[in-house]
Amino acid sequence: MHIPLTPVRFLDRATRLFAANTAVVCEDSRFTYAQFGERVERLANGLVELGVAPGDRVAYIGFNCHRLLECYYGILKMGAILLPLNIRLATPDFEYILNDAEPVVVFIHPSFIPKIAPVLSSIASVKRYYLLESMDAPPEWVSGEYDTLLKAASAQQRYSSADFPFEEDDTAELFYTSGTTGPPKGVMLTHRNLYIHALGLLASMPLWEKDIQLHLIPLFHVNGWGTPHYLTAKGGTHVMLRTFDPAKALELIQKERVTKFYIVPTMMTMMLEQPDLGSFDLSSMRDILIGGAPPPTGMCAHAESAFGCRVHGAFGLSETCPVIAYPELYSGQDEATVRRRAHQTWGFPVIGVEFKVVDAEGGELPWDGESVGELLVRGDLVMKGYWRKQESTRKVLDGGWLHTGDLVSMGPDGSLIIRDRAKDIIISGGENISSLEIEQVLYSHPDILECAVIGVRDPKWGEVPKAVVVAKPGSRLTADDIVEFTRERLAHFKALRSAELVEELPKGGSGKILKKKIRELYG
Repeated sequence: MHIPLTPVRFLDRATRLFAANTAVVCEDSRFTYAQFGERVERLANGLVELGVAPGDRVAYIGFNCHRLLECYYGILKMGAILLPLNIRLATPDFEYILNDAEPVVVFIHPSFIPKIAPVLSSIASVKRYYLLESMDAPPEWVSGEYDTLLKAASAQQRYSSADFPFEEDDTAELFYTSGTTGPPKGVMLTHRNLYIHALGLLASMPLWEKDIQLHLIPLFHVNGWGTPHYLTAKGGTHVMLRTFDPAKALELIQKERVTKFYIVPTMMTMMLEQPDLGSFDLSSMRDILIGGAPPPTGMCAHAESAFGCRVHGAFGLSETCPVIAYPELYSGQDEATVRRRAHQTWGFPVIGVEFKVVDAEGGELPWDGESVGELLVRGDLVMKGYWRKQESTRKVLDGGWLHTGDLVSMGPDGSLIIRDRAKDIIISGGENISSLEIEQVLYSHPDILECAVIGVRDPKWGEVPKAVVVAKPGSRLTADDIVEFTRERLAHFKALRSAELVEELPKGGSGKILKKKIRELYG
C-alpha cells in the first residue's frame, strides 16, 4: 500500500511522540501537541461537515496566529487546498485572487471586513465566511466564528495515513505571487513538494525537539510558509508574532527562550537599530536566517555580534516551497571559513534540487564563480504549476527546468552567488548594471537606513541608475552626497546619476522592499 508523502504526517508524528510538549505559543494562548492536534482534527471534521470536498479551496485572511498554523494541517488533512492571502493587498487584489482561486470558505479577521465588503457581490464561489476573532456586530453575510466551528466539530480522527482523501501529487497549498509581471499567479505546491522540502531542510540544518522558533515573517508569505512543516516534524515549538514589531520580537526571544528565527533584511535592520537591543537576554539564540532579499554587506556579521549566534542567508522562490540553497554551516571546516562562506554566498543546492546556469541563448555556463547567467532549477521542490495558467506554466517550466529569472554565478565548489533579478538589471548604454551591486555599496554608508536602486529612462543611455533612500534619524544626508558616494566606489558607468530621499520605502507583507512599486512612484 502506498502512503502519500504529505506534511500532515509530520503532525501525526508529533502528536504521538511529543504530545505533552509545547507546540504553539500565540499571545496568551499555549497549546501542547496533543491540544494542537485536537484542534486540527476539529478543523478538518468541521470543514467536512460544512460540505467542503477534497480539492476545494479554503482561504485565510488574517494575521500570524495559531489558527493559521492549524489551517496548515486541518485543511490539508481533509483534502482541501489552503489559500493564505497577503493581508496588505488592496480590495481589487482580494477580488481578483478570490475570483481566480474560487474558494468555498473564507476565514477572515474582522480587521479585513472593510476590504472584502465592497466586492462581496462579485465573489460568487464563497459559500461561507467565518470570523477568526469575535466582533461586536458582524455583517449578516458572516456565517459564524472559527472557534465556534471547531467546538461544534468532532475531535475524532477521521483520516489516517492509510486513507487520506488525496494523492501526494495533488495540490495542497496555493500561494499567489506578487504579480510583478502581470496579474498575480497562484503557485500550486503539492503534498509531496512540501514533504520533500521539509526533509531537505532537516538534512541541511541541525534541528532538535527543544528548538523554539519565532515566526516573524507572516505565514502567508514565501519566506514564512516554508518553515512550519520541518519544525513540526521534529516536535519543536512555534512562537507566533501577530505582526512584526522589533521590540516585541526581542521581548519574545527573551521570554520564550527562542533559539531561531527567519527574517528579511528590512526587519533585521529595524531590530539592529533598536536602542535597547543590548538590554535583552538573547543567549538562547542559535541560528538566524536572512532571506527574501540579499542582506546588505556586513549585516550578517553585525547581527552575529548583536545576537551571539550564527547568522546567514539562504535562497528560494515561491515556486520552490521555497528554500533551494542553504549554506553548509556544519561542514567540519574551521569556523572562520564556514562563517566567511555563509556570509558571501547563498549556500549550496539542498538535497532534491539541481542547478544549471545558462546564457541568453540557453547555453550552459561553467561553474567558475564569474560567469553570470539565469539560474534554472529542477527537482522535487519545484511547483506543480500556476493555477489555471497553462501557458505561463509551460513557459516557466520549459524543458523540465524552472526558469527563475535570477542572474547568478556558481562557484567551483557549488556555492550560489546571486547577482540580481533579471528584471532589476539596468541596461545603460549597452552595459548591464546590477542594482544589487549598487545597493550593497549604499548600505555601507553610515547614514543610510534603507535603499532601493532602479533604472530610470535617459535619452542618451536608455537607462541610468537612480537610488531611493531612507536616511537614518538625525542624518543630514543629501541626494548629492549619495551620488558622490557611489562615484567614489564604483566604475563610472555603474555610479548613480540621481538619488531621492524619502520617509519610507513601500514594502510587502513580509517587510520586503517592493521594487515594482518604487518604479511606479519614483521611476
